[in-house]
Amino acid sequence: MLLVEPDRSAREALQAHLNQLGIGRVLAVTSLAAVEELAGQGIAGDVAALVGLSAGPAVVPIIGILRVAGWGRILVMTRTADPGPVSDALGASVDGVLFRGLPSLPATAPPSAIRTLSRREIDVIALVADGRSNQRIGEQLNLSAATVKSHLARIGRKVGTGDRAHLVACALRGGVIS
Repeated sequence: MLLVEPDRSAREALQAHLNQLGIGRVLAVTSLAAVEELAGQGIAGDVAALVGLSAGPAVVPIIGILRVAGWGRILVMTRTADPGPVSDALGASVDGVLFRGLPSLPATAPPSAIRTLSRREIDVIALVADGRSNQRIGEQLNLSAATVKSHLARIGRKVGTGDRAHLVACALRGGVIS
């Protein structure tokens, strides 16, 4: 296995952990130049993990070099939800993108806030949970899309978030939808 991680402490910690798991031989490098050097020596393996470089400009060339060198699987680990670096990595034929340490959603709304939702508001959230758009929710409930949007704004004020996914999570945790 190859780890590409420029941060020394993170690299050493990951390498130690993988060794403890019995992964086998774990090589660790810090940069594009180090990957080029390995490739020049004909070193290849089963899995390469690009850990700290996923948001940097070197990720695409590193993936290309690893592909040509014969690495079986190439994974990128990222701390960002920014679609740019993820899209770049996928465009360079990476085998997978792992998200780590992303900020979590704010704490769920107090159960009392969830329990103050009207039956219509709960119906709207249930349809949001099913992945429906405001237009589709309106069609199903005989409302305009603007009225659905108004319901969602009111629900968001009650619960303390305007994020649809967080609204659904709060409703699920509060037991008002299943």
